[in-house]
Amino acid sequence: MRLAAISMTAVLLSGCSWMGSGNAPGKAYHYNSGAYAGTNPGHIGARGGQNPCVIFSPVQPVPTGCHPSQVTLAGSQAGNQAYNMGQSSYATGGFGSHADSAYQVSSQSAPAPRIRKPKLRGTLSFGTERSVAGTLVNPDASTLFYDPSLYNEGFIDATDPTQLVTTTYTSAVEGVNAPDLSFQDIHQSPLSLKGGVEYIVNPKFTVFANAGFTHATGANDASATVIGTLLKETSTQMLDPTGAPTGTPVVNTEFIPNQPVANFVADFSDHRQYDLEVGARKYFNPVYKGQDVRTLTPFVGASLGISRVNDITFKTEQNQLFLENAFEDNVYNYYDIPTTGGVNTLYEADWLVNGALTAGMEYQLTPRTALAFETGLKAYQNRDFVSGTSGDMNVVVPLTLRGSYNF
Repeated sequence: MRLAAISMTAVLLSGCSWMGSGNAPGKAYHYNSGAYAGTNPGHIGARGGQNPCVIFSPVQPVPTGCHPSQVTLAGSQAGNQAYNMGQSSYATGGFGSHADSAYQVSSQSAPAPRIRKPKLRGTLSFGTERSVAGTLVNPDASTLFYDPSLYNEGFIDATDPTQLVTTTYTSAVEGVNAPDLSFQDIHQSPLSLKGGVEYIVNPKFTVFANAGFTHATGANDASATVIGTLLKETSTQMLDPTGAPTGTPVVNTEFIPNQPVANFVADFSDHRQYDLEVGARKYFNPVYKGQDVRTLTPFVGASLGISRVNDITFKTEQNQLFLENAFEDNVYNYYDIPTTGGVNTLYEADWLVNGALTAGMEYQLTPRTALAFETGLKAYQNRDFVSGTSGDMNVVVPLTLRGSYNF
C-alpha cells in the first residue's frame, strides 16, 4: 500500500511538470511594465521569478526573447527600466537664443539632458576706426613755428664814396597754404585689440566690460607752404668827405605779394591709446536659424569709456626760398634748412571721455562660441592745444570683429 502511494505521488508530480506548473520551460511571463509580454523559454533556472532580461555587463548581448527596452543592467534601479548609462549636462550658446537650448533631444533617445544656461562669456575683439569729423590741426605760421626774419638776405654797396646803399630782402607772412589736417589724415589706420567679459542678464540683454589698446602710425608726409610778400628795402645814406653819415637815410621799399616763401613736411608721432569701457547690448530675434545651433542674430549696443592718450608731436623738414633771386630774376629756387632735431608739441597727454552707439550681427558657431561684427558711431572728448585753445571733438566709425566663448 505504501509503495502504491509513493508511485502515485511520482506520477502526479510528473504530470504537474508536464502541465506547466513549477519552473518548466514554456511559462508565459507578464511584466508589470506593460512594454512586452510573451513566452520566454529558458532564463529561469535557479532565478525563479526574477526578470530574465537582466544583464551583468554593458557589452553583454540582449537576452533571447527580451525586447531591448526591457533590458536592465544588474545593480541599477530595480524593475524593468531601459538601460541607461547616465545623463549629460551641457552649456548652451546661441545669442538671440543664447540662454536657451542650442538643440533638442529626440523623444526616442535618452531622457533630455539637464540644461545649464550660461551666465558669463569672455570676449576678444580686433578692429579699427575711421575718423569722419574733427580737425586735429589747422596749420598756420605759429603752428609751424615759422619766423621769416631768420631768412633775410641783403648786401651793402659802398662803391660810391658819397653814399652807402644797403639792400635787404625779407618776407612777410600772409598765410599757410595747407588743408586742415583731420585725425584721419594724421592717424589713418588705428588698430585696436580688446578683451573683456559679458554678463548674460537674460536671453535678450547683456552687460559688458572691456579693456584694450589702440595704436596708429603717424603720417610723415603732411605738407604745408608758407605764402608771403617779398620785400626789397633799399636804404641810401649820404656820407661826408670823411665817410661819416650825414642826414637821414632815404628808404625805398618794393614788394611782390602772394609768393611761396617756404615749404614744410611734417612727421607726426604715433598714436597710443589705452581704453576702459562698460556698456550693454540688446539682442533681437534671430534672422536666420540653421538645422543645428547656428543662428544669425542682430543686436544694438551702447558704451561709455575713458581713454588715456599720449601727446601728439611732430618734427618738420623745411626748405626756404632764395629771396633775392625770386625778387630780382623771378627765379624760384629753394635751399634746405638743416634740422636741429627739435620736436614740436600740439597736444599734451590726456584722459578723454568717450561714448559709442553700435549695431551689428552675431553668428553662433557652436553652443559655446560665436562671432560678431559691429559698427556705429563713437565720439571722443575734445583736447586742448598746448597754446590753451580748444581743439575739435573726434567722431569716428568703429569697425569691430568680436569672438566670444561661453563659460
